[in-house]
Amino acid sequence: MKKKLVLVAALIGAAALAQTQPTAGDRDTPGAAPVLAVYARPEAPLKPDYPPAALRLEQQGEVRVKLRVLASGAAADVQVRSSSGYALLDEAALRYLRGARFVPAQDRSGLPVDSLVIVPIRFVLED
Repeated sequence: MKKKLVLVAALIGAAALAQTQPTAGDRDTPGAAPVLAVYARPEAPLKPDYPPAALRLEQQGEVRVKLRVLASGAAADVQVRSSSGYALLDEAALRYLRGARFVPAQDRSGLPVDSLVIVPIRFVLED
């Protein structure tokens, strides 16, 4: 039976984006987190490669990765928040997201700000 690869990667949906925690101070209240008018999002669809060894071993699972999207759109502080249970999948997700580009979050004034996001990446094999 032939296996088909299904890969799902996206920022956590709008309802769950309340988990996004901005890090820059609000310009009206020093030290307070800004109210975001726009959440960070990927510049392009997230499509990490399925590690060939994990594919051969038929490993699958979901990795939740926490990262800081800088005001520049670069990813920083990329770390596994919850593991897939397989080091090959976790490392592939981290490696991919370290190089991913994002449209940064914006505060109420429309200025880009740093924010934290959680990115779930599902590595799934289907028959």
